[in-house]
Amino acid sequence: MKKLTFTLALLACSALQTQAQNTFEGQFTRPLGEVLDEIATRFNVRLKYDIDTTGLKLPYADSRIRPYSVEESLTNVLSPFDYKFVKQGNALYKLKKYEYPRRTDADGRKLIDYLLTQYNDQVSFEKRRVLLKKEVRERLQIDKYLSLRTGSAPILSKIRKYDGYTVQNFALETLPGLYVCGSIYTPKSKGKHALIICPNGHFGNGRYREDQQQRMATLARMGAICVDYDLFGWGESVYQVSSAGHQTSVAHIVQAMNGISILDYMMTRKDVDTTRVGVNGGSGGGSQTVLLSVLDDRYTASCPVVSLASHFDGGCPCESGMPIMLAGGGTCNAELGALFAPKPMCVVSDGKDWTASTPTLEYPYLQKVYGFYGAADKVTNVHLPKEGHDFGPNKRNAVYDFFAGVFNLDKSKLDESKVTIEPFENLYSFGKKGEKMPENAIRSVNELGKYFGKDAVRAAAADESVLKKSQEIIAALNLTDEKVINLATTAVYNHRRAVRDWHNAHPYTIIPEVDKATGRKLSKVEREMMADKMIPESVHARLLKDLNRVLTPEQVEAVFDQYTVGKVAFTMKGYYAIVPDLTDEEAKVIEGHLKQAREEALECKSMKAISQVFEIYKTKCEQYLNSNGRDWKQLFRDYVNKRKAEKAAQKAKEAKK
Repeated sequence: MKKLTFTLALLACSALQTQAQNTFEGQFTRPLGEVLDEIATRFNVRLKYDIDTTGLKLPYADSRIRPYSVEESLTNVLSPFDYKFVKQGNALYKLKKYEYPRRTDADGRKLIDYLLTQYNDQVSFEKRRVLLKKEVRERLQIDKYLSLRTGSAPILSKIRKYDGYTVQNFALETLPGLYVCGSIYTPKSKGKHALIICPNGHFGNGRYREDQQQRMATLARMGAICVDYDLFGWGESVYQVSSAGHQTSVAHIVQAMNGISILDYMMTRKDVDTTRVGVNGGSGGGSQTVLLSVLDDRYTASCPVVSLASHFDGGCPCESGMPIMLAGGGTCNAELGALFAPKPMCVVSDGKDWTASTPTLEYPYLQKVYGFYGAADKVTNVHLPKEGHDFGPNKRNAVYDFFAGVFNLDKSKLDESKVTIEPFENLYSFGKKGEKMPENAIRSVNELGKYFGKDAVRAAAADESVLKKSQEIIAALNLTDEKVINLATTAVYNHRRAVRDWHNAHPYTIIPEVDKATGRKLSKVEREMMADKMIPESVHARLLKDLNRVLTPEQVEAVFDQYTVGKVAFTMKGYYAIVPDLTDEEAKVIEGHLKQAREEALECKSMKAISQVFEIYKTKCEQYLNSNGRDWKQLFRDYVNKRKAEKAAQKAKEAKK
């Protein structure tokens, strides 16, 4: 067996050590991590890292530090790498990657002040409205995909009857083979009803959650038909494009297309009052609420919840995957919301997310624009300063009050206790595991390439591959609890993707070919292993934490065995074969070494690197056997000779037949 005569950890450190090049020729260069440590010490602050500084070097490092300002120093030091900081306390700063959709309250105020220089009355705002609506459509490319729709009628389930309302599931084919699933909550009373389209947000359990069902059913009891539907890559959509599909710019287009297509269908129903059409969603659903109100003039009332801001466009690709905020030379959700003027709008905000600025920043701006039409009273703000980012009772009550007022709904029917919370499977159109999907249904995010181009889905397809492998690993445990399965799969998926992304950004080539300490040339596998060892400990720690939260120790070990293709059991079998009288104590020590190898191999990029880690620990096992009175070399020779003899005997036996 090949013996490695070096310590990986020491070599990894040695490979990264860089002498400060404090000369003009060296551009006064220092490692970024070292400079950040100095800033933390000098200014007596704590830095919380959400960035990777491995191998990064900063030119003119010392001259970037301002002795009078920690924040100016951090700005100067981080900006060359597209990093930024966010102050989280008097002496705590979080270091983050630059986020294109997220800015500060101060940036929001500057943008709104700028926007107000572009119009000061109804006439000038109308010109801006026409421009923005045109450019948002173009940048979203929505008309291109609307023209490709099938126009198919929805697949409808049986109607389920409850106290004052009914529920019916639907699956609507938009692009050929691509479906959106949702549920229609309808009042039991006869006649024409107001219609409220309710795009879902990024809340846990999606549209199936209790508070979503409460809101849909209560509004239906009050007299409005409510329609909610899955986010792209959430709910039943995962059976078509997996959750990876949600993390693409495609999601931005498809979700808008879904909202428009659902409204198209609902407007054909005889029980819909086409003069009373609302849109209402929270968080990411709030972003969709604003976007749909821009794209579709049929809406007569809008209520975005915990979403609308001038300084945050939505952190998910389904909200900001396409460059719609570049329309008109630069816009924001507050201005896009203002395009709804003078029709009724209620903005619900809270004090513990980015909407905390709404009462003093976005709402006064909206009132000013609405004032151009003499309709400042048509826009309202319900602000909940002590609440956070959710769709809790007070947010729902604000929604009920708003739509009751603008659509003349029956507030005497406002009683959430009358709502029947259905099990998730009741709300599925395609069955619990997607087994009822039509034969023509898309079943991989990769298939979307024929509509949106391969480049648009390439990264998602790679993530989908990681997800499928993660699902296979957890499936091998034969678990029955769906919640545990989902949490465990997510833990493995997050880990495998983090490992992949880290290695892609830090290939083995970042390790010098020659070890400084010994002058020895390193092999590719050795350099790869050293790169493996450099991955942040937090990646490994998160996997352990997430798995141990939902699995037993034995199940966690089984997951590790899947990562390393069962090398512990396979290698133990080999030791028992080579050492027939292996004692229980010896087996325990050897198995302990192999399990350590297994855990260290979890962040390896290749099977070769995994095998090499096991080789190192196999050497430890053999050294242990020697120290325990065994002669490993002789035992191995005896085993080889025995196998040769067995093969020869078998060959002779076969020759006689």
